[in-house]
Amino acid sequence: MKEEIYREIGKRLWELRRQRGFTQKQVAKYLGISQRQFACYEKGRQKISIDILERLAMLYGCGCKYLLGDNESSKEQITVSFGTYKISDEDLEVIAFANQFVMNLDTMYSMDEKLKNRPEFNKITERRS
Repeated sequence: MKEEIYREIGKRLWELRRQRGFTQKQVAKYLGISQRQFACYEKGRQKISIDILERLAMLYGCGCKYLLGDNESSKEQITVSFGTYKISDEDLEVIAFANQFVMNLDTMYSMDEKLKNRPEFNKITERRS
């Protein structure tokens, strides 16, 4: 059973990396691991730590839930188009930061909308007016 889960995670990692235009070497360097180890992750041959999954989620602009197989969270993906021909190691850090920033901003807006729809929030804002 575990092997099947690892393969599914690996398949998603492979698809996302290819969609984003990164090489295994670039992603492995960003993660601070060997290309060989990252290839094992993509092939589903090795367990992945939550730290690595979180870093990959930031880089790919998705949530950890999506990487773990939750199709419902696929709508939460961030897709940014850019040329990856001459991307530097530092660029991957910036891309991951930007993706995380946008995802956090989206979460904040969603929370704000949910609060506005709660009756107790409306009572508080009415009193302040």
